[in-house]
Amino acid sequence: MELTRQQIKYIDHRLENEGIKYWDIRIELLDHVVSYVEQKLKPENSEYEFKEFVQESFESLGWRENFNGDAFEKVFLKRNVLNAKKIRKKYGQEIKSKFTSIFFLLEVFLLWVFLFLIHKNSFFIKLTFTLEIIAVVLFLIFFVVKYQLFKSSQLNAVFSFAVIPVSVHNLLIFAPQILFDYEKMNLTHAAVTLALIFPFLYIGFNFMLKEAKSSQKIYNKLME
Repeated sequence: MELTRQQIKYIDHRLENEGIKYWDIRIELLDHVVSYVEQKLKPENSEYEFKEFVQESFESLGWRENFNGDAFEKVFLKRNVLNAKKIRKKYGQEIKSKFTSIFFLLEVFLLWVFLFLIHKNSFFIKLTFTLEIIAVVLFLIFFVVKYQLFKSSQLNAVFSFAVIPVSVHNLLIFAPQILFDYEKMNLTHAAVTLALIFPFLYIGFNFMLKEAKSSQKIYNKLME
């Protein structure tokens, strides 16, 4: 028997109250619960029996009674880990795809030529660094706000992998100053760091946008 919109909302709210805060994990479980209940439910069944079937499906998924909430804690953690593994694999494929693309390699080459031409010019190196920092900050703010980053397991994983180049960039820039007590940034060192990191920043942020748009389409379709 097909469930009503109100019954589906009831299941969704229960999943959220039981500790499934990320909408993408919740939708995975919601699909399972709805299918389970629809197979069991008959027109003559009462609302109480409907809720009993929902509880049965929860237990089949791994629900465990927890008076502090988070009754799906183990299920949530397992799904979160699986999502992280899936995103890591997709991110690796994205990097491989880009570095086997002639067009992308040409873009990287042109970037390196540009940095080589300006690497002795303090003004242009500082300007390039400043523009990069501004672009990264604005992009991250846009991404977090528009795509509700902290409500999605997969987008959290995407964010974690995609911003790794930012951390590596900071390490490469500041490590020589800390280790060798440089007072001023070496321009050649700065240019080489930009040349190495910028392609990975581009790949990471492009990957974030692709995954976010894909997730948003799924979310919108399921929440219609």
